[in-house]
Amino acid sequence: MDLSTETNVERLRHVACLLEAQNKHLLTVLGDKCAELDTLKGRPGDLQKVIDGLNSVRADGTTDEQTSGPPKARGKRGGGRKKRGHGPTPQPELEHVTELFELDEPDQTCPSCGDVLAPVAGGVETSEMIDVVEVSYRVTQVQRQRYQCACCDHTETADGPARAVKGGRYSLGFAAKVACDKYIHHLPLERQVRMMKQHGLRVTSQALWDQVWALSRLLEPVYRGIYQHILTEPVIGLDQTGWPNLGDKRKTKWQMWALTSPGAVYHAIKDDKSTATFVELVGDYHGTIVCDALGTHAAGAREGPGVQLAGCWAHILRKFREAESNFPEAAAMLDLIAELYAIDREADTSELRAKLRRSRSADVLSRMRDWMAKVTTISSTDLGKAIKHTHNHWGRLTRFVDNPDIWLDNNRTERAFRGPVVGRRNHFGSKSERGTKAAAILYSIIESAKDSGVDPAAYLVAAAKRASDTDGDERLMPWDFSPA
Repeated sequence: MDLSTETNVERLRHVACLLEAQNKHLLTVLGDKCAELDTLKGRPGDLQKVIDGLNSVRADGTTDEQTSGPPKARGKRGGGRKKRGHGPTPQPELEHVTELFELDEPDQTCPSCGDVLAPVAGGVETSEMIDVVEVSYRVTQVQRQRYQCACCDHTETADGPARAVKGGRYSLGFAAKVACDKYIHHLPLERQVRMMKQHGLRVTSQALWDQVWALSRLLEPVYRGIYQHILTEPVIGLDQTGWPNLGDKRKTKWQMWALTSPGAVYHAIKDDKSTATFVELVGDYHGTIVCDALGTHAAGAREGPGVQLAGCWAHILRKFREAESNFPEAAAMLDLIAELYAIDREADTSELRAKLRRSRSADVLSRMRDWMAKVTTISSTDLGKAIKHTHNHWGRLTRFVDNPDIWLDNNRTERAFRGPVVGRRNHFGSKSERGTKAAAILYSIIESAKDSGVDPAAYLVAAAKRASDTDGDERLMPWDFSPA
């Protein structure tokens, strides 16, 4: 008999009775073997638990344990191997839809008897899969209703949708997507053109650039607001990196500068990293700037009477880490630097940080000086250069002891370059000064959103929409953005 195709209920019931009798016999035999094995091993009751579990299985496949609630967690001694793998990752941000798959009409015939197969009530097998909905583009015919006063013939026309270029052909959402793909996902415009063509849209890279430029003009008030906000902070970070000049490769590359404070990043692409550029950016600032030890920074700080420079311990850490491979004794300095960070991590308030720095951090610095004074090495070696660099900038490096708000390092500012550095590897820099302005504005807004803990793509669209709706009179700052 083939149980999978048998339709005679009486025959199936007869088979079930036979199987039940056979199971009872097997359980009896297994019980006898359990007792015999318990006697031989001296551990009575182990296999009897298996018998009890088998006896508790019901016809519907559940057990007493399953119907009484979730099983208790077992400790390390409770037996059972730890479950491997992590299971499916929850996807709360994705749209969840239900799709029912049914047999085609020709397949709804029983292959055994030819009768019609009827859907089983509640008989649905459920599983999950992650699907993709392709990007699509469409042409929307915008109709703006006109209104006229019957008394004086005054007319009004309804507002149309927001666009980066007023009266242009592309929506504001389209412009924001182009900017996000370039400055968040690092896709060059020419590559975007090819991707859009695959979805049926024919457009030129110049048209995409026009949207990026218009969007940057629309968001320039936000860009200026970020800069003004940073200059009000008591402690800020400053750094710079090269930005390729694609318009004239005979010229030296531009320099991308970064100013940072908690939740804000400001990028400016300038001709160089000179003292004059430093003064242009922060000459009127009053506070402490955490930065590296460039001579132009020191010269610029002397011209800005309100500027005080603080050193970066991450730079010192790297120098001694590089020296450690040839000079194992450098590990002592690495341990002392680690202590400075460990002490700061203990403080959850500015007051406690100030207290710990004046006492314990000051003691660590004293031990550093003692260690460097005792080390005998040639000044031209990696270790000698690291010690000399630390001595030369000791005043800046120890400034944090008297100010709990000064950061130990400038890693915050260096992280602000991650997006632009990946971007310049893909779209290789800028061809014109307009390109540098657009890049500086959009990278500033995107990196500020990241540092403020909000989704940069969602914020970029919302900030552009606010600027468009108010003709630039209102600006939505990253730290004020709350997604719906």
